[in-house]
Amino acid sequence: MDGLGRAVGDGISGLVGGAINGIGAALSGMVDALSRALPSGALPVIGIAVVLLLILAVIRR
Repeated sequence: MDGLGRAVGDGISGLVGGAINGIGAALSGMVDALSRALPSGALPVIGIAVVLLLILAVIRR
């Protein structure tokens, strides 16, 4: 049974690891596309503005 448990654990960890890698690649692609579409230096400004707006929305609740 030890081999079966180890195989199941390895399979689950492989699935989770693959999903995390896929999510990271998708986010990286979105950030790259935004950085190409926006003028130089605008992406950090927009990112900070979004974070500040989210903080403000949470505080107002």
